[in-house]
Amino acid sequence: MIHIYNPGLHQACREFLENSPGADYGHDPAWTDVIREAYDKEAFILVRTDPDTGEVRGMAPACYLASAGFGKNLVCLPYLDYGGILARDAETEDLLRDRLLAEARSRRAKLEIRSRNPLCGLPAPKDEKVSMILPLSEEDGILATGADWSGIREGVAWGPEGAAAADAYWKSLDAKVRNQVRKAEKSGVTVLWGRQERLDDFYGVFCVNMRDLGSPTHARGFFEAVLRHFPGARIGTAHREGKCIGGLIRILWKNEVAIPWASTLKEERVHCPNNALYWESIRFAFEQGCRRVDFGRSTRDEGTYRFKKQWQARELPLYRYQFDEKGRFLEQSWHISQGKLGWTRNIWAKLPLKLANSLGPMLRGSISA
Repeated sequence: MIHIYNPGLHQACREFLENSPGADYGHDPAWTDVIREAYDKEAFILVRTDPDTGEVRGMAPACYLASAGFGKNLVCLPYLDYGGILARDAETEDLLRDRLLAEARSRRAKLEIRSRNPLCGLPAPKDEKVSMILPLSEEDGILATGADWSGIREGVAWGPEGAAAADAYWKSLDAKVRNQVRKAEKSGVTVLWGRQERLDDFYGVFCVNMRDLGSPTHARGFFEAVLRHFPGARIGTAHREGKCIGGLIRILWKNEVAIPWASTLKEERVHCPNNALYWESIRFAFEQGCRRVDFGRSTRDEGTYRFKKQWQARELPLYRYQFDEKGRFLEQSWHISQGKLGWTRNIWAKLPLKLANSLGPMLRGSISA
């Protein structure tokens, strides 16, 4: 039986997520609240329960985006890399996928399912983007996904947990990486952690970076909603000479730390604020006994990919399944940068910051990327 998530299912869904090795932070029901509050979009979660026991067998969060510029899209889940179907068995996965397709067809919308794991019975979509994951434990269930994790330890025993493991990991890093962290310290870069009190500093840098990349920025209210609904979310801001020069948001969820958003000022990167922020986030993950750090999506061999790889992150395939308005599977993944927004990037990057910050949040809610 498939239901629409409601408060009565809250505890059963939480138990299902807690006991599902394949669950990631994108499956958390709180995202539907974040999306509704930040962008007033229709967001819901399909929940399949066992008809006899009432036990949750699977979940699929989704959001309906419709606009004149980008058409009609049902996305699982927009603004994130993951958040697709999470199922305990193949039958449940098929039922949830069929229900999503039916929902999309009824709205004459395209369907996109984003996932960290492949869906049954479908060929893997061709995609140049990958997820960058730093495993902190040999017992991490994500190691069994078929990706190439050879050499992850490189003969180094990181130790069982906490500070000792972090110290062993630090020593296993390339000398160049350690020197970049030390350079940040010698340059006077300090990192502060908090929640709402750090948002203004982070958002100021984030908006500049998004404008420079030619991409509309998220609304400030989006990050406010993330902080409201995720107790494990923290903002780190890097400061030098009284000025915020970088920041990131990390989310502690179950046994992982995710870093979905990070930005630094281009002219300040010579002082390595990003290195300081990432090292503190990794050290925190060790302290919490986490199994992995999720660095998020990158395009293979580009700058952010190389930055994340130097921390010994390994690439994991990203599965972005897309279907047209009639429910036909599209073998080639389509990204917003290849479509309607791609040609505007150079123009957007030249906009005055005040104008970009004014227009960006009005557009961003309709862009699923």
